[in-house]
Amino acid sequence: MSFCSVYNCICTGTSMTTEQFIWCLSMTESHNNPDSKLGDSGRAEGRFQIHPDWMDTQMRKFAIRPALNETWNTFFTRLVTAFYNWEIRNMDAVHCAMYFHMGHPTNQTNEDWDKEYADRFVDFAAQVIKSGT
Repeated sequence: MSFCSVYNCICTGTSMTTEQFIWCLSMTESHNNPDSKLGDSGRAEGRFQIHPDWMDTQMRKFAIRPALNETWNTFFTRLVTAFYNWEIRNMDAVHCAMYFHMGHPTNQTNEDWDKEYADRFVDFAAQVIKSGT
């Protein structure tokens, strides 16, 4: 399946499940490594490479707090899940991933669109679509 057909599939109504999005996003960010090194000059952590300000915003928006003895990975996964389930109502999965990555909504016609990031996300989405998982 080509990039265009996968991208069109994702953008024209073939919705990804939350689990599929979580896997694709974590693969795009860190190859799904919960112990990934700090990125973005020490600002990003975990398999999603989450920044503290993003975490704070999502915690406030969705009233999500860490549970007693919860790991960073499960806490971050709950935040990303809430983000995706909220944003997917207004955009496709690729744009949702880019919103996560950039910190604001954007599209392919904007200068800040990170084509390499979008391509990586779509490559992982193609794996999910092909496997049917």
